[in-house]
Amino acid sequence: MESLKHAGNSLFVVEHELDVIRRADWLVDVGPEAGENGGEVLYSGPPAGLRDVEASQTRIHLFRKGSMPKRIRRTAKGWLRLRDVTRNNLRGLDVSFPLGVFTSVTGVSGSGKSSLVSHALVELVAEGLGQPITVEEPVADDLEQTTIVTTAGEIVSGIEHIGRLVVVDQKPIGRTPRSNMATYTGLFDHVRKLFADTRGAKARRYDAGRFSFNVAKGRCETCLGEGSVCVELLFLPSVYAPCPTCHGCRFNTKTLEIKYRGKSVADVLGMTVDVAAEFFVEELQVFRSLNVLREVGLGYLRLGQPATELSGGEAQRIKMATELQRVQRGNTLYILDEPTTGLHPSDVERLMKQLNGLVEAGNTVIVIEHDMHVIAESDWVIDIGPGAGDEGGLVVAAGPPDEVAQVSRSRTAPYLAAALS
Repeated sequence: MESLKHAGNSLFVVEHELDVIRRADWLVDVGPEAGENGGEVLYSGPPAGLRDVEASQTRIHLFRKGSMPKRIRRTAKGWLRLRDVTRNNLRGLDVSFPLGVFTSVTGVSGSGKSSLVSHALVELVAEGLGQPITVEEPVADDLEQTTIVTTAGEIVSGIEHIGRLVVVDQKPIGRTPRSNMATYTGLFDHVRKLFADTRGAKARRYDAGRFSFNVAKGRCETCLGEGSVCVELLFLPSVYAPCPTCHGCRFNTKTLEIKYRGKSVADVLGMTVDVAAEFFVEELQVFRSLNVLREVGLGYLRLGQPATELSGGEAQRIKMATELQRVQRGNTLYILDEPTTGLHPSDVERLMKQLNGLVEAGNTVIVIEHDMHVIAESDWVIDIGPGAGDEGGLVVAAGPPDEVAQVSRSRTAPYLAAALS
């Protein structure tokens, strides 16, 4: 970026990395919150001027003083040992992952982190558990698909301490507007039952299926529950417009006549998570699901917001919230690939609280991570490198963050040391 600036160009970036923000010449801070509670320019000027803007969430983290508070590192309850792992630039790699703690896998881009964790580790553990897991390779042109990438290697020990594998990635929770947060998390099942139990629904003999826009008896037949219709234009691409019958609410008139505490099912889907949590505060099952979504920082999303409008980070946090709703039995291995990508530092803090909660419940969390503050808070760090491509694929350092920060060969070490101090 510095070379672009010195060449006389103008450079605009959307950024959450605090070190990048500090080095900027001009800063525009938008907020104060997310979704409907955001959209306001809180500050525009040199970064130092943000110090006086009390409404800014960025200010809290940008000008935070002092070193990170010391915390007691958790110790491993066992080890998952892999031998002769070969995949992409990993060649006969031996590596051990501690169980029952929070581990960050670090390294420069292209060093082999994803090959090790998101592919080799996932495939070997899934095979050891007899648990089907689909690992998608990056999309490439047909001419590039000359070979099928497979993982070689084996688990030497430790698989007996793992009861379940959960991969929380940033893939979409659905590829059509019919998919949304409420249906993915299972929250909408409870909401539909509440509507079916109302006096009006019972009088008309409506069941819970009546309150689904995917079922013929409840949906608008003009748009078939899509909420929009395709308008074909001569000589121009087709466009989508709100349905002229239901005006985008997806349900037919008879279904919308049924009210729960004065709200139709379409009204509920139009609520944000924060608003819905207050509305359903007395319905424990619904409130619990909504509260978990708030705790991972998604209180601003609408319940019925189509999956196609969600970012990768939002999809990943929805998956995490869905998992957090389950009864925790421990001995689960959670794998996340760069979960802090695109997150504001305040959102990172919320996410870390939830991930540490999983570890405290007796589970293992392994993340591929570049955020130095997350890495510094880890119990164990595995640094892959030292370089990228053919110059990577090795375990450069492994240990607690303060020990990895002292390894001269590690490119992560100086940045980790700065985060620790």
